[in-house]
Amino acid sequence: MTEQSRDEPEDLEPTVAAPQTGNPAVDDALLELADLASAPLEEHHDRLGYVHAALQEALDRPDEDSHNAEPA
Repeated sequence: MTEQSRDEPEDLEPTVAAPQTGNPAVDDALLELADLASAPLEEHHDRLGYVHAALQEALDRPDEDSHNAEPA
């Protein structure tokens, strides 16, 4: 039996695939979160900052299709 490092969690949850939203920027941001639990703690701040900025930008940019759609 091998001894675990103090930096490694004992029970790693299986990696979950990021959901596909159809928006490439949002999908890329969610992919950054998919394996966050197994990433080194030092990376969490930068990854979360990137995801926050990417999602905020996606929210600030209106969807092109929603403006071109005919009202029901």
